[in-house]
Amino acid sequence: MLKRVFYEGVCLTRRAGFPLCYPFLERFERKAYKFRTRMMEGVMRSDAVVLCYPKSGRTWVEVMLSRLFQMRLGLAENEVIEFSSAFRAFPAIPRLFFTHDDFHVLEGNEFLPEGGPKGYFADAKTLFVVRHPLDVVVSMYFQQSKRSGYVEGVDIYEFATEIRGGLPTIIDFMNLWATLGPKYGDHHMVRYEDLRADPFPHFKSLSGFLGFDFTDDEIREAIDFSSFDNMKKREAENFYDGDFRVSAGDPDDSDSFKARRGVVGGYTDYFTDAQIETLSRLVVEDLDPVYGYGTASASR
Repeated sequence: MLKRVFYEGVCLTRRAGFPLCYPFLERFERKAYKFRTRMMEGVMRSDAVVLCYPKSGRTWVEVMLSRLFQMRLGLAENEVIEFSSAFRAFPAIPRLFFTHDDFHVLEGNEFLPEGGPKGYFADAKTLFVVRHPLDVVVSMYFQQSKRSGYVEGVDIYEFATEIRGGLPTIIDFMNLWATLGPKYGDHHMVRYEDLRADPFPHFKSLSGFLGFDFTDDEIREAIDFSSFDNMKKREAENFYDGDFRVSAGDPDDSDSFKARRGVVGGYTDYFTDAQIETLSRLVVEDLDPVYGYGTASASR
């Protein structure tokens, strides 16, 4: 017997006793709904969530956190811990779930519409990592053009202003979570720029928020191990044995590296003065001021 099920306005069908199927959706849309299901499960089953828009510093935070537990538990240095599953082998490792929420691109197509109910975050301890949206959009451009291959024949300004994943999408994501973040569970925000400028107090604070108790020496060693120069060197040497999270798309092309530049304010190297003025005005006018990026001085 088939049962009609409506999920976010889409009619799905389910045969009694069998999982949901998606007969009227395109292949990438079916993947998107399956992805959201896994994401919801990941959030609700985790000890804590690390949330950010893509290219906002998540991998750096993940490597630093991995280093803390590598030292404490004697784990291999060349493996970034998969926190959503490693607890099965090492109970001392917390179950952390790293997510970009709904703001994804799959094979150049949209995922599910962003926004909507986020009740699955209601009881989550959520670390929100943010970065200046103009640096994010530059990094996203190289991610999509050099690593994912989803953007071809598009220049960087066109991507920033007209392509999904560009500046308006980034601002929408940040504005959404500026509103939702304080409503859901225990919420802590860290800015990439602050973490870069003075990593020790900010990394100590975020690790404490996540419930970890490491010494100052352990925290300093994790920061040193995970410095940008060290990460880029290891990536060039394939230190992490092909782990896609920390591997170069093309070892001969530095723009395809995961640790590509890491420069605060580096976006000014990729746009003309007129383009920078236009993009900065979008940030000033549209981005929620809670982040501290929506001022003329913060945008240059």
